[in-house]
Amino acid sequence: MIRWTKTAAVPTALGLALCAALTGGGPVAGRLVAPAHAQEAGTVLDDVTLSFGGLTLKAPKAEVQGSPLSQADLRALLAGGGPWPDRLRRLDARAIAMPVLRVEQATDQGVQVVVYRDVVARDVVRGRIGRLDSAGAVLSVEGPNPPPGAGTYGKVSADGLDLTALARLMTETGGADAPALRVCDAFETRDIVLTGREGVSARVAAIAGRDLGGRPTATPWGETTRRLAEAGPAERGRLTGLAADLLGAVAIGHLEMRGLSLIDADKDGTTRVDLARLALDGGTSAPVANAADFRFDGPAGRIGLASASVSEISLAPALDGLRRLSSPTPPDEAELRRYVPLLGHVEFAGLDVDLPAQAQEPGQATKPGQATKPGQATKPDERLRFGLRKAALDTRTPRDGIPTAARLVLDGLAFAVPPGSAAPVLSQLAALGYPSVDLSGVLDSSWDEAAREVAVKDLTVTGKDMGTARVTATLGGIGPEAFNPDPTVASLALLGASARSLALTIENGGLFERFVNGQAKAQSLKPAELQQEYGTAASLGIPAVLGNSAAAKALGQAVARFVTHPGRLTVTATAKDPAGLGLLDVSAAGSPGKVFDRLNVTATAE
Repeated sequence: MIRWTKTAAVPTALGLALCAALTGGGPVAGRLVAPAHAQEAGTVLDDVTLSFGGLTLKAPKAEVQGSPLSQADLRALLAGGGPWPDRLRRLDARAIAMPVLRVEQATDQGVQVVVYRDVVARDVVRGRIGRLDSAGAVLSVEGPNPPPGAGTYGKVSADGLDLTALARLMTETGGADAPALRVCDAFETRDIVLTGREGVSARVAAIAGRDLGGRPTATPWGETTRRLAEAGPAERGRLTGLAADLLGAVAIGHLEMRGLSLIDADKDGTTRVDLARLALDGGTSAPVANAADFRFDGPAGRIGLASASVSEISLAPALDGLRRLSSPTPPDEAELRRYVPLLGHVEFAGLDVDLPAQAQEPGQATKPGQATKPGQATKPDERLRFGLRKAALDTRTPRDGIPTAARLVLDGLAFAVPPGSAAPVLSQLAALGYPSVDLSGVLDSSWDEAAREVAVKDLTVTGKDMGTARVTATLGGIGPEAFNPDPTVASLALLGASARSLALTIENGGLFERFVNGQAKAQSLKPAELQQEYGTAASLGIPAVLGNSAAAKALGQAVARFVTHPGRLTVTATAKDPAGLGLLDVSAAGSPGKVFDRLNVTATAE
């Protein structure tokens, strides 16, 4: 498919506006190839050709109406002399029209060409266009070996397009402290169609945005986009620093795409991707991205997502990574982790997945009885199907790319339990009489650098008609070394971790009864009889294993009460040593009873 460079979007808009405004040249001034001549309706220019920021613009005819500039003034403006922003401030006109505008940009794949038709700029005051319209455009790539594909745009419009500000961005230099410039109040492009190799196409109903602008960079925008467009794959890797500077300088109030559809049809079938809406709100210090109604459908399976959002976004680490990649000594894999973008809040709803249970090569079918693991058969029609009603992830305070505080919430992870499944977990659930499973959960944890400990504030898993298990814990001896990008250093640091406290709560919601009923049936016993056996085993066996201390006997009695009358079981354990109980302590203890003696344990059953 044609690679329509993102970096070319800004200069293309500039070129369209500048040619509509009848300005010539750029950093290297262009020249009219035919003289202007006046008409009563306005000033007409024939065969206009100009260059600007790596672009070549050609208009067979352009007409200026309602301008105080005389023909001599226009010639002087086009002839050059003085910075572009100063020259554009002299431009006033009621309307400027061009039946055809051809915009060319050289890339490593050939010459990218966009031909606009019926271009009209209205209410031009001191280089600022009140309204800019085009009836549409045709896209192509020309050259000896152009890539396959073409494209078209429907109506293109822009309000409040400030050519002076845009020219400053394209030609002037600046730094991180340079003031931002407002370039465009709003724009919209409709009915975009792109085609690539046979069977590949993309359609977008509309792309729209508002409050667009940016600040000057050390290398002017025009020079940056030209170098990126012309660079080949090898050279492009050395220009990532320029790309980072440009991306960091762009300011977007709101940008959205509506009605995206991608189709790829080949001998293996048709793959289709649809997205109803993708939007970015960047008007605050923490941008927000939203997506709605995503659908993937193809021979490999089907994935659907009703909505997704990402907020509290920071691209600063990623931009730093791009700059680092352009250095003579690129970063290693461990260092790259530090350049992951920060996503403070991620949320999605309505996930629906239907995929083959086993990955296959294209055209390869699973053979009956083919094993995925020793002793495990796979059915040809077995598939991975599950849904998730809602999920949310909050992350804070990253260290070397890893958040040190996070909260994950899952609501409604649901899937059917197929009868006769070969998967061990699914077969056990089917044996317990579950036709489907619906799970929810929470994980909330944080790291305290000063205390060198991790607090697991909440780890909860709930199953519909099953029950709930909740864990809280405090782990000590975890310092900054545990977040080191080097896996060896991090692993060694975690070996020194210790458990300081742990609390477990189990609340029965039906799973225990199903388990007991199944076991009782297999042993030809009544459920109550089997529960009594389990209770006796717990009250006697647990103390025997743990040393027959008073705490061990209390734990055994609590478990026995829960088994015979399943309700809620709560167990808490705290290390007697304030430093906690480490892996070395457990391995050196020699027996479970000696480990138990180093803990303060309480247990209750309700």
